[in-house]
Amino acid sequence: MRAPLLKKRNKDQRTRRNTTAGILAVCAFLAFPSVAEAGLRVCNGSVDLVNVAIGYETDEGVRTEGWWTITSNACSQILQEALTSRRYYLHVADGFSESRLGGDITLCIREEKFVLYDGDQCWQRGLIEADFFQIETEGAQDWTVLLSYD
Repeated sequence: MRAPLLKKRNKDQRTRRNTTAGILAVCAFLAFPSVAEAGLRVCNGSVDLVNVAIGYETDEGVRTEGWWTITSNACSQILQEALTSRRYYLHVADGFSESRLGGDITLCIREEKFVLYDGDQCWQRGLIEADFFQIETEGAQDWTVLLSYD
């Protein structure tokens, strides 16, 4: 198994991104009785449309995937199967592709739909560096993340 390639940003960079974004992410665990409902669900509690990318560790390296478009006050099932990792990473962008929520994990993305492995050397690979925030699922098989503005 390859070591995860996660790069953390320094505190000043995180603070600037979080201040300009003006969004608060609240993670909420919801217990679903059915395995069919297991997975990762993201809910957009804001008045704006958001685009979401996800990152998580696999045997092949860190996988990033996007995009899911979530309209105002709606939810999207990002991962359909029971969660197997304790940590997942989310990047949230507005309809203009501007990052709306800072994080301290840097992974690679593309502007169009994508599935990528390995989160480093973005620029050298013709990719975009993006800030992701970490979600701790505490070993749960299903998890819901609520995104809302301050």
